[in-house]
Amino acid sequence: MASLTNYPFPSYECNVPAAAVVSSLIGISLIGWIVQSVQARFKPRRPMILILIAHLTIFIELVLRAALTTETRNTRAAFTAMSVLVTVGQRTIILANYDYLTQVLEDKSKTSRAIIIGSMLGAITSSILMAPAGTASYNPETIERSFRLRQASTAIILIMTIVFYPVWFFTKTWKLMTKLAIILLFISSICTLIVAFYVLITSVPANYLSVSRNEYWYYIFQFTPAAIALFTWTILHPKRSLSGTATATTTTTA
Repeated sequence: MASLTNYPFPSYECNVPAAAVVSSLIGISLIGWIVQSVQARFKPRRPMILILIAHLTIFIELVLRAALTTETRNTRAAFTAMSVLVTVGQRTIILANYDYLTQVLEDKSKTSRAIIIGSMLGAITSSILMAPAGTASYNPETIERSFRLRQASTAIILIMTIVFYPVWFFTKTWKLMTKLAIILLFISSICTLIVAFYVLITSVPANYLSVSRNEYWYYIFQFTPAAIALFTWTILHPKRSLSGTATATTTTTA
């Protein structure tokens, strides 16, 4: 662990113009999401709020990345805040994927309740593990414990992104969905799966050292998939992609 003297802070200098440009793109998607959600009166409510949170957290993280100096970013408070924003953004997209299934099913059915409770428990458990991992990362004597906790936390998220597919298949919601809904969930789930794999891989010390030296790894495997997912949600907004599903008239009250 001697080579991890800069952990958990990255070793690269942030590209301010790149962060400014991509934050603007997320801002455009955010505006589009809000406008369409207002038009739909924020129904169905849960996915509207979850994707709104995802937009806001990722947008704020990018703004901070562009606005703060390297010295400020590499402080405990700033780094923790930015890490939490990225983590929340990733998890809310995953939760939105699961919740979308319940919008197609009868919202008060046992299956829907199981999907909601199960996905929430997974996200909460992962977050509980990540909290002490972040605290332990600032103490050289507990860095190894920090990595183990991160690996456990990110493994749960990866499992959630993989389990989504058998849940989608065995609930047979795909039979009730419009083509737009299927496209939306396929792209969004693939994007979250890519991010989950990347985050798990970087929770291994040797891999962390490699990616922490170059910012482009963050943009390629963490930001880009999340941005694609958010833009897909905005373009195929639930007010459009849920229209025509078998239970659309009943789920809009969710």
